[in-house]
Amino acid sequence: MTKFLKLLLATLFLIQILVSTGFELAHDEAYYWLYSQNLAWGYFDHPPLVGIVIRLFSFLPHSEFSIRIGFIILQFLALFALFPLLRDKQDRTTASILYFSFPLVSFAGLLALPDMPLVFMSALYCLGLNRFLDKKDMTSCLTLAVVIPLLLYAKYHGILLVFFTILAIPSLLKEKKFYLIALMSLLLFLPHVWWQYQHDFSTLRYHFIERPSSAFSFKRIFEYLGVQLLLAGALAGPLVWWSVLKRPTQSQFERAMKFISVGTIIFFLVSSFSKRVEANWTIFLAIPLTYLVASSFWWRTRSGKMLLYTSFFIVLLARLLFLAPADLVKIKRLKEFSGWKEWSMQMDKMCDGRLVANSYQIASKLSFYLKQEVHSLNYHSRKNQFDYWRFDQKIPSEKVCYITDKADFLGESIVTPEGKQLKMVRAHSLSELLQRKANSMR
Repeated sequence: MTKFLKLLLATLFLIQILVSTGFELAHDEAYYWLYSQNLAWGYFDHPPLVGIVIRLFSFLPHSEFSIRIGFIILQFLALFALFPLLRDKQDRTTASILYFSFPLVSFAGLLALPDMPLVFMSALYCLGLNRFLDKKDMTSCLTLAVVIPLLLYAKYHGILLVFFTILAIPSLLKEKKFYLIALMSLLLFLPHVWWQYQHDFSTLRYHFIERPSSAFSFKRIFEYLGVQLLLAGALAGPLVWWSVLKRPTQSQFERAMKFISVGTIIFFLVSSFSKRVEANWTIFLAIPLTYLVASSFWWRTRSGKMLLYTSFFIVLLARLLFLAPADLVKIKRLKEFSGWKEWSMQMDKMCDGRLVANSYQIASKLSFYLKQEVHSLNYHSRKNQFDYWRFDQKIPSEKVCYITDKADFLGESIVTPEGKQLKMVRAHSLSELLQRKANSMR
């Protein structure tokens, strides 16, 4: 690496560390922290790698930083894994600026979510695939055999990299070592498959069957395409995709990277015909996109450089939104990141019994900031991991305070930091709450 690149990455790492300590946990971060406290081979919402990454740093003091540091490290390791594929020093610098110009990838290191483990494993997959196509030696076989299940342990979307690789290079199906990789990958993924079997394949049913469908909408489709342009580098996004589409592939590896990039966009485009596509579902494309366009001549032109560096600084400065007071910046999502620690203490002080919440997100926030298990009852709400944890069985007393938004309960009105109206039902019988839930499910 050049001195400039070393200084740039060191500065960015320091910025990520400082920003990550300046705001409270998002709802899902608190939920995944509970994963780390209750390690298993699977969870209702996601595979287990996000919880494992958090658990690795549990030796640090209880704080938002200890939850997020592993994801910041993975963010930079994913970029470093790309460097061996980019032999030109200038390309590595361009790749680094591109990588941190992708808004979601740039912010993902700040949040303890499954996305960054997926990006990191995607980078390792590309590195292993490149070696396998070049040498087809046992080292590359073992690398892919380990990385492919880890892709799926991070997020199921990882299977798209493998699928589009095979589509791009169908001759792989004639390779004996390909089937060796497939067999070893399956064996390493069996513990999760067994967990799914034991839990009635609940995660797969939730993501692929139970998610609600919507009527066809041109607006939803155009929103999806517009977001994908934005996520490919803010202002530079259209140029990134133009470079990918126009670039001729000169090797099997480049063909695989192009198939993964374009194929994934088409795959989720078709999905958007009937369902809403979350922006972060394509986050792993940061790896193949960066590889494909880092050497583009556009970044050596004056206009290309201006677009690239402007995009980089826009995304860099956007981090300040995480640190801004929620009342000052009128962005609803930012209210997830402030006021919850104080609110949790207030709820604990107001309550004259064991806290129970109807929302798994609020139960997770209360659990983290009160440093105690707070159960989610899931009364008239979607199923989640609390249905398996059954923290309610550990509650020593029948006397509870139930925090809910359900109209069929009478209680004291309270307001969350997001401004949501809830009720606190004091001294309600836990057994009665559980019975009401059981009756509602009949």
